[in-house]
Amino acid sequence: MNISRAFLIYRLSVLASASASIRGARRREAAGARIIGGREATDGRYPYAVSLQDSIGHFCGGSLIAPDVVLSAAHCMQTEGGYKVVINRHNLNSTEGEEIVVKTEMTHPGYDWGTTDNDFMILILEQPTTEDADLVRVSPGAVPVDTAVTVMGWGDTHVSDDIQSMPEELMETQVFVISNEECHQSNATIGGTIIDGLLVGGYDEDYHDQITENMMCARDTGEDSCQGDSGGPLVLRQSSGDVQVGVVSWGVSCAHEDFPGVYARVSAQYEWIRNHVCDGSSDPPASFDCKSLQKAEDLGVGGGWTTIINEDFTSNGFGLFDHHGNNGNHYTNAMERAGVVRIANGEGGRSVMQSNQIPLEDTMYTKFRVTFSFYAIGMEDSDDLCLNYEVDDGTISGQKCWSSIRAFENERWYDDMSFGFAAPNVQNMKILISIKGDDVVDEVLIDSVIIQGQA
Repeated sequence: MNISRAFLIYRLSVLASASASIRGARRREAAGARIIGGREATDGRYPYAVSLQDSIGHFCGGSLIAPDVVLSAAHCMQTEGGYKVVINRHNLNSTEGEEIVVKTEMTHPGYDWGTTDNDFMILILEQPTTEDADLVRVSPGAVPVDTAVTVMGWGDTHVSDDIQSMPEELMETQVFVISNEECHQSNATIGGTIIDGLLVGGYDEDYHDQITENMMCARDTGEDSCQGDSGGPLVLRQSSGDVQVGVVSWGVSCAHEDFPGVYARVSAQYEWIRNHVCDGSSDPPASFDCKSLQKAEDLGVGGGWTTIINEDFTSNGFGLFDHHGNNGNHYTNAMERAGVVRIANGEGGRSVMQSNQIPLEDTMYTKFRVTFSFYAIGMEDSDDLCLNYEVDDGTISGQKCWSSIRAFENERWYDDMSFGFAAPNVQNMKILISIKGDDVVDEVLIDSVIIQGQA
């Protein structure tokens, strides 16, 4: 079943539970969300585990990674807004803990509804929590195969799709990391009935070509996460403080012997998470080292910059950005500027402008800075403008995003948008500017892109 369709069915209908689906909010009318084969967590053991709740109740999980920032899954996104994060509440039927309204949702710009790739979402809260709740550290490194990790949530505890047994308390279970290669091989027949030793009915499912580098898999016999646990943390328990390595994402069935749970791999998008925490939190944790990130953006201190590219979109149209697949239109003049490119009308609310490859074999640069001018049109509070760089065919990559609600306003030019990064011994580079919104009106104008290097 197509993943995005499974989500729509799950949220809007009363059909029987789909066996293959994302692990999103439980359907209110039927069973679906659960920690399988687990046990009640010790009250207060996972203070960073939070519940996302709307007017009906709990629909997804999340993790507190800063006093006012929650990490969850992109498929938990509620575009209508109006929901809250519940912190430090072990029993959801109690009134303990704190409820804080979500101010801003930011899904990963590379999130794909169809494949659930890059299933990450950052939530900025209206205010920092006043609870004495420990944060979970976000892992910048991949966790080894066979490592024991723990997942938690408030979902149904019965393995059957047709039986609902909802716990009031936070539940946990331990699973073990497997390789993406092993996960990719998963296949089996779902459903059916054994008659005279033969399987009759059912349908075939597999994970072939669905497990990306932004995902990781974990399993154990009879234990698993499932739909309503989505967005919740997969953690490596440590005496010095738990470390989050994954976000509950999707899977075929629940605790099926042939299908592991699939999680968004935190280390794959650590820099994106870090950037948003450093930009959006009023008190980012020291573990994100936001000061060094700011220094990276200010690499120009001391001078010595050499301009590599100065694209003004005048004489050669798209110039460096004359790349197939871009969502752009070129204008000789627009908004009192000569040579302007409009980025808009991309699929899924994401419009991009990617450069061609920039050769740098004979240079000695170890630091780079990208500066561009842009004009926002129709951007809303939840929209992001992002700059991605890819060095040496993806060997090094990174991203810087600016959220509309904090970084800029509509209908004015910004001439000093800048981002710096270190990358020694570079052979080639690509730059991508993207806008991530929720409708086709979201768009920007770009009238210059300058790339500089420093030895």
